[in-house]
Amino acid sequence: MNQGKTTIEKVVGIKSGFTTLLLLLFVCLSPMAAIVMAPSLPKIQQHFAHVPHIEYLTPIALTIPGLVMAIVSPLVGFLTDKFGRKKLLILSTVAYGMVGIAPMFLDNFYFLLSSRVILGVFEAVVLTVSTTLIGDYYSPTLRQRYLALQVTAASTSAIFFFALGGYLGGISWRLAFIVYAVPLIFAVLGQILLWEPKVKNSNHDYLNAESTDETITFRPNFMLGIWITAFIAAVTFMILQIQIPYLLNAIGESSPKTAGNIAALSTVFVVLGTLTVQYMIKKSTPISLNLLIGFGLIGFSFILLSNAQSANEVLIYAIINSFGSGILLPSVTFWNMRHLPQAKRGLGTGIWNSFYNFGMFFSPILIVYFNGFTGSLQHTLAQLGPLLLAFAVFCIAFDVLRCFILKAKTTAY
Repeated sequence: MNQGKTTIEKVVGIKSGFTTLLLLLFVCLSPMAAIVMAPSLPKIQQHFAHVPHIEYLTPIALTIPGLVMAIVSPLVGFLTDKFGRKKLLILSTVAYGMVGIAPMFLDNFYFLLSSRVILGVFEAVVLTVSTTLIGDYYSPTLRQRYLALQVTAASTSAIFFFALGGYLGGISWRLAFIVYAVPLIFAVLGQILLWEPKVKNSNHDYLNAESTDETITFRPNFMLGIWITAFIAAVTFMILQIQIPYLLNAIGESSPKTAGNIAALSTVFVVLGTLTVQYMIKKSTPISLNLLIGFGLIGFSFILLSNAQSANEVLIYAIINSFGSGILLPSVTFWNMRHLPQAKRGLGTGIWNSFYNFGMFFSPILIVYFNGFTGSLQHTLAQLGPLLLAFAVFCIAFDVLRCFILKAKTTAY
């Protein structure tokens, strides 16, 4: 990786800064896929009221890109490693923009739904390849920093996209989809600023002098543990995102405005959590400690939320939850990238995206399923809280044990 223009350190000045910014902006297309459309759902349902079962199909149109992304991401990762990064990213970004705009001109709901399915395919490509390029361009320390900033950018853009989608949707539900023209600008900038990295054709890399001299070997069994952790992180993160209105309704606070205010303020603390990770990276905090804090805060908040009696209490506990999520999500992201050799970086990133998006998709389904056993959402959270606390302790205990075993083996030799 030290020959040719393979790391961003080789590019200096303005171009380097714009390349960094562009790679962070690409991840914002993921929340755009759903959030821009969300405020317009009632108007879309009303417009297509003649379509059978439209009350079920409308929310599916909102969430289907995420499910498609979960399904196709491993294949996308494989293709990224086999055929290269830049051309795939640029073409898919153009396609994302064109397919995203399509509902402005469609008056058949099934065509609209189909366009959302196709959008999910290109969303998978854009997110997988742009994340892989961060792994390719940056040294280990900068890589962790910018992968954490990916989550910051996505969380911040979610607030902006929801407000913009609401404003444009208030004029016309079709007008909201004009936002999808923005990626076309990203594609032009990507053609100018990005380059194709030289990829090694092996399953291991040697880390540069900034890190250590050890070899990164692709270990499927170890990676599976990371991917399962990403699935659990996504499930737990989405619980509060979806269940806030139901928690408030259970204590007699049924105002959508209250739920929206709590959700908006909580998102701010997700961002603050991701920024805290930047400090933890500078202090070389081990991943296991990040997982302990992240899962620990979320588990603790679930126990508190299960006993909440007012909207103010829900707000305070939601802030704790969101701050923990802000620490957890970037940590599982760069944990995955840290253990991927360059030749398998696309595949590993694609599989990670798959597990993460399946976690977000199945989160509400799992909660409804568990509610059937516990009797209520509050009881479910009361059960999940201690389980997450136990998992948080397991993460750091496992890491300590692993380090002890590795040290013992080294001493033996």
